[in-house]
Amino acid sequence: MKFHLEAERFLEKLNQKLNESNIFLDSHWNIDHLCYRVSTFERYKFLKSEFLKFARLMTESEVNGRPISTFKLDKPIHFGYGSIFVVELPAPKQGKIIDEGFEHIEVVSDLTFAELENRYQHVKINKSGLDKEINQELELCLGEMNLKFHPLSLESLINLESNKYVWQALKNSQVLSLLKKFSPLVAGTFPLGLNNENSDLDILIKLEDKKILIELAKKNWADLLDFKITESIVDQLETVIIQFKIDSISFEIFAQAEEPVRQNAYIHFLIEERLLKELGQDFYNLVMRLRKQGIKTELAFAQVLNLSGDPYEALSELQKKPI
Repeated sequence: MKFHLEAERFLEKLNQKLNESNIFLDSHWNIDHLCYRVSTFERYKFLKSEFLKFARLMTESEVNGRPISTFKLDKPIHFGYGSIFVVELPAPKQGKIIDEGFEHIEVVSDLTFAELENRYQHVKINKSGLDKEINQELELCLGEMNLKFHPLSLESLINLESNKYVWQALKNSQVLSLLKKFSPLVAGTFPLGLNNENSDLDILIKLEDKKILIELAKKNWADLLDFKITESIVDQLETVIIQFKIDSISFEIFAQAEEPVRQNAYIHFLIEERLLKELGQDFYNLVMRLRKQGIKTELAFAQVLNLSGDPYEALSELQKKPI
């Protein structure tokens, strides 16, 4: 297929550029998606219909005044670091001259942005994406091709956005902007599309000053339904859990004295996200069948995968391995 061949050629050039620039990706990172840019809106409309011959349109949304379409490929594009199932097709920004072709890949990593900056400090870095409210990104600028990092895959973000009740509650609560200094990450079953009627919208944050966090929670959410603050020790770490409900959606803010990307909840989320991508619809259906029976997410994955021993530890071990 011509599209796949062009993508593979781009990825070969990108891989060569990465090697020349001394940029190495961890083998267990999720190569999230490819971006294909076009020069005119007419080309955007044409290619949008052409992509439907070998992909499914996941969503088309307006971002900064221009439409962006995201597609799930019928057959993945294989790359040295993994398989790519998702392609993003943005319309050009008004007045900006664009050469048509593949422009960048995006990667889900389990490092903080500060750690990524330190690892790749020898490369030009664009940090403007860190200002985004959700799914911040860090970009390595390599000339005609670029590499971006973010904590949530595009498919998981689309799962959130397409659930209008969850997305509206997330906006109405202002939870991400209010918790900005605590490095909030959205995780759990909603972005995975594995939510059931008892699911919470999970927000992971770093616990630095417990008093400030509790004061912030009481100031902003104490009047909401089911508001509750619990303090405990989880995974041998001091933990504060803040719960409330807004617009019928239950929130759980999980704060630990650890960076969110190193909390077990995020580690489990990452391997679950990768497994769903790599193992496909049949695997998703098996996990979802157990979820509908009320079985916890980690236990459902462990059962379908026939993992032995502690399911939480087994999933953590899997996260550090290529699938």
